[in-house]
Amino acid sequence: MQAAVIDVAVEEEGDLLWVRRNLRFAEDGRLLLDLANCLRVIELHPDFKGRYKFNDVLMKVLDRGTVMIEWRLSEFTAMVQERFLPEIPYETATRALVIAANKAGIK
Repeated sequence: MQAAVIDVAVEEEGDLLWVRRNLRFAEDGRLLLDLANCLRVIELHPDFKGRYKFNDVLMKVLDRGTVMIEWRLSEFTAMVQERFLPEIPYETATRALVIAANKAGIK
């Protein structure tokens, strides 16, 4: 499956610089809207790194101890879209969140 690409249009200078240094781009210079880039945001950016863990009993992702219910997942996706990956699908963002949270729980 080929990842979608989009032109980078990040408003904050700090986030734009972070995006350019840490995320993957297509050969034509457009930002890749894929699971790998979303995982990079969650696992590497200081605002997200180490913040999410998976609770095996609840079978839910926790954000600093708070259960990520549906509206929190939507809020998380909107934040990632606004700051880093415009138009990243909700399913991709939440899948990346679960993967990152599971990895964090193993450490």
